[in-house]
Amino acid sequence: MNKWRIFSVAAAAAMLLTGCAKIEQDTMPELIAATETTPLVPVATAAEQPSHESVALQVPEITREEADITLEAEDGSIPTGCSVSIVPRLGYSGTGYLSGLNAENGSTLELEADIPATQHYDITVVLGADTPSTCRILANGEPVYTLKAEENENFVRATVQGIFLSKGKCKLEIEPVSGIVDIDCVELVNNTSLYDEDAAISQTPVNSHASASAKALLKFLADSYGRKIVTGQYVSDSTNRELEQIYQVTGAYPLIRFADMQNYSRNGGNAAQATAVEDSLAWAQEGGIAGLSWYWNAPAGNASIYAKDTTFDLSAAVTDKDIATATDAQLSQMAASGEISEGCYAMIQDIDAVSEQLKKLADADVPVLWRPLMEAGGDWFWWGASGADAYRWLWKLMYTRMTEYHQLNNLLWIWNGQSSSYQVDKSQYDIASLDVYVKDKTEAYGSRYEQYVALRNMTGGKLLALSECSTVPDMNAMFRDNAVWSFFGLWYAPYLGEYTSNDALLSVYHSEGALVRGDYQP
Repeated sequence: MNKWRIFSVAAAAAMLLTGCAKIEQDTMPELIAATETTPLVPVATAAEQPSHESVALQVPEITREEADITLEAEDGSIPTGCSVSIVPRLGYSGTGYLSGLNAENGSTLELEADIPATQHYDITVVLGADTPSTCRILANGEPVYTLKAEENENFVRATVQGIFLSKGKCKLEIEPVSGIVDIDCVELVNNTSLYDEDAAISQTPVNSHASASAKALLKFLADSYGRKIVTGQYVSDSTNRELEQIYQVTGAYPLIRFADMQNYSRNGGNAAQATAVEDSLAWAQEGGIAGLSWYWNAPAGNASIYAKDTTFDLSAAVTDKDIATATDAQLSQMAASGEISEGCYAMIQDIDAVSEQLKKLADADVPVLWRPLMEAGGDWFWWGASGADAYRWLWKLMYTRMTEYHQLNNLLWIWNGQSSSYQVDKSQYDIASLDVYVKDKTEAYGSRYEQYVALRNMTGGKLLALSECSTVPDMNAMFRDNAVWSFFGLWYAPYLGEYTSNDALLSVYHSEGALVRGDYQP
């Protein structure tokens, strides 16, 4: 993969801001498109085949207590090159503020807090900067968050939510990365957002004609939600080498096999390599769950998923004509008469072609986790580049045509638009998901609770999933942070291998909190 995209579903879920300046998270999740087959990076297998034994979760006991702590910056040790000031910034608390925390001289503010209870806290840094600056928050030596501050005259408040801290002494550090910042104070309060009551999760598919097997699958996911996470892995081809690789290391197979329908596209597809449907059927017959995405080549023009590489314009295909259930003959006539564009007609022909393939799974009574039109909010794919209105029109068209015209009642629909502005009607999807990558392979993936909370707030009542990830999530952290995703989908090489160690795979696939192939009985 050679496309890196920096994107966040809703930074406000992790950081709340007040004041005149904008402060952004520095290390955002990165999204990578699933469009090319890359060589698999081998993972060294164990000398002997490991048994698949369940390992208990290790989750600290959370004691929820009210807490409200303010640490004045001027009360700490004054770092080299800094001073305590009372002007020109006004509105500070205490007796002044720390001025001149400078990345160039390596100065770091250190403050000590007495943490009253083992729980999650919201940490607020009150800061100001004369030029765009970046600083990192550390708790007991561990990086917590990186803040980017724009130039501002006044102090602004940057609140990072849901940081887990143990009872006792805690060293908090504000470390400048670039520029110069002034710090008024650091505040800690007990977090509540991670413990907000979730809306009831529906066990009924949005498609009122859903098949019994689709209903059973959604019920299984809903019953497991919050108690278990379903394991998933993307495959690069029909050899299932990624799945075998995981089995060699862990002694277990993932429950969900994720594949791509791109080769079924009429424009630029490869019929010789179009085996996703047959492979999914075989996987389901072996007790697995089929997951399918569609990285859709533009229906006309250059065969690419990327807006920059194709002349296809979704906005030019949008129409107010009732075409979702029209026959091909009717659509052909509408295109010939100019009622709809040729691009619109080509787009529906593509949907029809893929639907005919998905019908093979419906005829075999195989339910499918169906994820089309993903990552639209990033606008790099053609289906997102024309804006949210065109995207929502296309989603509704696809949903209606597949469910009503083609009667694909075996699909559970996953909305993976990645942006609140691109959110589609809740009556048209069953599961909300995010694709979350980290570029630095040494960075701990953790639970991704900040994205979890953002997505929960945006789509309340839906199952939440990590539809793509750069490594497996931390099992203990997910349960500790009350952010247990419904399922995850680990991308293939280099993410399976270079980014994901054998130990990480073992920690997930042997955890009592994980569901693997064999744990679902259709």
